[in-house]
Amino acid sequence: MASKEELDHYAGELVRRFDELTRWAMTNWPRPEYPLMQSDFADSRKEISRIIGPKLGDPDPPLPADGANANGGAQRQYYDVNPAPWP
Repeated sequence: MASKEELDHYAGELVRRFDELTRWAMTNWPRPEYPLMQSDFADSRKEISRIIGPKLGDPDPPLPADGANANGGAQRQYYDVNPAPWP
């Protein structure tokens, strides 16, 4: 289970490494007549923001010591995410 600090550390590290990669790519681009610009990485930045935003989400709530969920039942390993069929 990930804590808020772990999620924040991961998000910060991902952004730092991406920024490092873009600086390296722009510095080492082999076609000076067509230089890379920050705008060339705009779509990638949007994807990363989706990863560290809603997909990374909030920290997982801590589980009770006995492994039961908050409703008192056993912890589920599978959640049905398929929609119900039409009547």
